[in-house]
Amino acid sequence: MEFKKEIEVSKILIGNKIEENVVEIRYDPLTLQTSRIVSKIPPISTQGDFNDEIENSKSYCPFCNERVWDLAVKDVEIMNGEIMKKDEALLFSNLTPYSKYSFILRLCNAHYLHLNEFRVEHFKNGLTLIQECLKKLPEGKFYISIGMNYLKPAGSSVMHPHMQIIISETSTDYFARLDWSALEYNEINGKDFWQALVEKEKEIGQRYVGETKKTEWLAAYAPKGFMHFIGIPEEKEFLKMDEEQIEGICDGIVKVLNYYHSKQFNSFNMSIFCGDRIGEHFRTNVNIVARTPFEKYYWCDVFFPKIFHDESVVHTFPEVCAKELKLMW
Repeated sequence: MEFKKEIEVSKILIGNKIEENVVEIRYDPLTLQTSRIVSKIPPISTQGDFNDEIENSKSYCPFCNERVWDLAVKDVEIMNGEIMKKDEALLFSNLTPYSKYSFILRLCNAHYLHLNEFRVEHFKNGLTLIQECLKKLPEGKFYISIGMNYLKPAGSSVMHPHMQIIISETSTDYFARLDWSALEYNEINGKDFWQALVEKEKEIGQRYVGETKKTEWLAAYAPKGFMHFIGIPEEKEFLKMDEEQIEGICDGIVKVLNYYHSKQFNSFNMSIFCGDRIGEHFRTNVNIVARTPFEKYYWCDVFFPKIFHDESVVHTFPEVCAKELKLMW
């Protein structure tokens, strides 16, 4: 396994002083996709006041208890027109489906949570409910992904904490890259990539963060966003995960969110690529990144390199983030 990078140095004249800035171009060790780590940190706003938006959006939020039971779209194929429930978590169909089976998981009753207010139980109840739903799927090959966009900088149109489940016969572009690359790695090396990655990162030590129940956590070598962390479960397939494994994943997610909160972030994206129905070469993996803090006048951190080049640009080194999170772990 190779952790490859290129170094470029930019020289600019500011007044009478020459400033040098180092750019690291890193290659993802599985897909070889590139990310750029820019050492010069631009001004990024800290958490601002958007209490008005929190209160105003409550009045029309489709996921709040006052409306969700009347407005929730119901699946007719595998859920028999029901809304699935576990404690505060609710699962129902997506009004705007992205695939053959497309669901929304409302995580909790609260309309808004600070990142340090998310609890293990929120995610544990939600992921358990998703497992119950997936057990109803018909036979066949599906690509299953579980995602979360929290607040507008992450692309969410609804503030209320929720996740999305996409179950498709056709993979997304990046899921396909992971699938093909992992298959090639497995055929050459005789083990799945994520198992080898954990072993290598533990050996190096710079990006390995720690573990929760049956789950290892590390900072991504070639990050796809700010402070990109990866959770690698012991169990390959999401549907086969027991309560201890699910709890380990959820505990790690909460720890990462607490770290983001400590760094003045309040918005994030998460994606769980499930290893079910794909093959022995693939292992379920959890990816989470912070997004530009949401405030009254926020700006978006996705610009042309990502939209057109599919290349991430970040300003924090994974080794630094891993060290900081490890202190809080």
